[in-house]
Amino acid sequence: MDDDASAHAVLDSYAIEGGEEGKRRLDLLAQIMRPTTRRLLDEVSVGHGQACLDVGCGGGHVTLDLAGLVGPTGWVIGVDIDSSILELARRDAMAAGIDNVLFKAIDARTVEGGPFDLIYARFLLSHVERPEEVLEHLAGLLADGGAMVLEDIDFSGCFCHPRHQAYDRFVELYVAAVEAGGGDANLGKRLPSLVRGTALHEVRWNVFQPVHAEGPNKQIQAVTMEKIGPALLRHGLATTDEIEEILTSMRAFAADPETLVATPRMVQVWAKAQAIPRP
Repeated sequence: MDDDASAHAVLDSYAIEGGEEGKRRLDLLAQIMRPTTRRLLDEVSVGHGQACLDVGCGGGHVTLDLAGLVGPTGWVIGVDIDSSILELARRDAMAAGIDNVLFKAIDARTVEGGPFDLIYARFLLSHVERPEEVLEHLAGLLADGGAMVLEDIDFSGCFCHPRHQAYDRFVELYVAAVEAGGGDANLGKRLPSLVRGTALHEVRWNVFQPVHAEGPNKQIQAVTMEKIGPALLRHGLATTDEIEEILTSMRAFAADPETLVATPRMVQVWAKAQAIPRP
């Protein structure tokens, strides 16, 4: 299979719609995640002059944040399989005047280069087959003493208040769509164990969950339901009518000021490559 065919196969297996429409969802998700991701990057001490790799970078939101942290003497490569969304990320970088970033359309399983002082991946491993192999491959690209920083989801932790039938069905459908593409939407709960099974050391982790009572962020689950629609139809998991009914109900629920909507449970794991003493 040639590279283009392989890329199309990976995109077809991905549960969430990409491109410009998908970028709008990623913009909203990045807004929700940015405070906790920035605290995580501060925790691992991303510094000036470092070389970083953002794997599965999507719209490049964290890529650009990393570029600011490493400064003009450092550089960041953002890789993703979706070339259309990478073009939008390039536009954002140009608009912000950020020139120490490079975006490449590459599969996480075949990315090369480095060594990197930091490798970051958010919501990547839950969407790939054999995440252990992907993690091992990425760990091999780290510099001595470099940091691996991961964020992923445990979708079983999703909730809303009060409990709502459309949201329950959404959770079932999301998990099924990701599974149909070879992923595991509940991978977050085993992410610490995956990292501890590698040669990385000083493994640390954190678990958190954003909950929204108002504002546009409260619509994130309804937006996600909309973006998994094509995958649900492709895999025969739901009909167009059911998808529309769920969307209408979820949007109305999120618009109610008396309700709460949570994201999935989020798991952060960070660890280091062995530092090899130099003579």
